[in-house]
Amino acid sequence: MKKSILFIAALFAAVAMNAREINIDLSKGVAYSSTETVMGSIAFADGVLIVNWQASAGWQHHGVAFALDNIEKVTNITFDYKGDGVAAYGDDGVCIYPYLRDAEGRRWFKKDYYPNAQNTEWQAEEFLPDNCPYDGATYQFGEQPFTSLEFIVDPSKEGQGVFYLRNVKLIVPDDQTAIDQLKTQTNVSKVIRNGQVLFIRDGKTFNALGAIVAE
Repeated sequence: MKKSILFIAALFAAVAMNAREINIDLSKGVAYSSTETVMGSIAFADGVLIVNWQASAGWQHHGVAFALDNIEKVTNITFDYKGDGVAAYGDDGVCIYPYLRDAEGRRWFKKDYYPNAQNTEWQAEEFLPDNCPYDGATYQFGEQPFTSLEFIVDPSKEGQGVFYLRNVKLIVPDDQTAIDQLKTQTNVSKVIRNGQVLFIRDGKTFNALGAIVAE
């Protein structure tokens, strides 16, 4: 039993070492609407993004978009949110749809995942998109880089409301990016010292994670 616990702990540690977090700068969010004119507004204060949305008819999309720099791989998305209750919409409330948009403009959602603005206390969420139900992608998730992370509502009728976001993060594989960059440069040599693989470039020594090693 003890060995199993240690193995699981080591497994999680290995996964963590091979992944990194990208913290989304909420202050850089841009108000988004599917209508020709952006309706609603956003405001950022004390680490929280406030999204005020307003729909002039049902099934319009309103929310916020965060630009991404052509991120190629995403293994998880985490965020905190809360809503305002949206009592005017009855028992079903208003769902908040988070998704990734890729370089082809196609949107990737997680199937059967519907955070609801009825929740007025902070909710910690995580998801990974797995389908493209509206834009007809003929390729798999992750085969195109991602250019935007968006959070929208899709209310069933005219109305308005508010939802809040904080701690929005993308989890991406580390892929030993630093050392891969070293390997592609000229004048790089590899040595094994005390059982550790090291790389030497321009008189400096780097470990397998790309960090400088003291001589």
